[in-house]
Amino acid sequence: MTAKKSRTFISIEIDPETKKAFSDKIDQEGKTVTSVLKQFIEQYLSSDTSENVPSLIEITQRLRLVEEKIQGISLENNELVNKNKQLVGESAA
Repeated sequence: MTAKKSRTFISIEIDPETKKAFSDKIDQEGKTVTSVLKQFIEQYLSSDTSENVPSLIEITQRLRLVEEKIQGISLENNELVNKNKQLVGESAA
């Protein structure tokens, strides 16, 4: 005789649209709600979320650096376009 596994249940509250979209997707993939949520829980528990997920402050700082670089590239590009127009104008004259 096999021993019965101890189980517990989790309930969550979500809006009906999200539940329908979730149900439709798992049906299309041939999966079950339980299998998908168990996989998520196992992945979540196996990762060190505090080290793998950057903080909002870090993300904001990195975004600011990217924006500054893009702005610098844009200014350089405008300068090159203007210089090119000037050179084309001089060669046409």
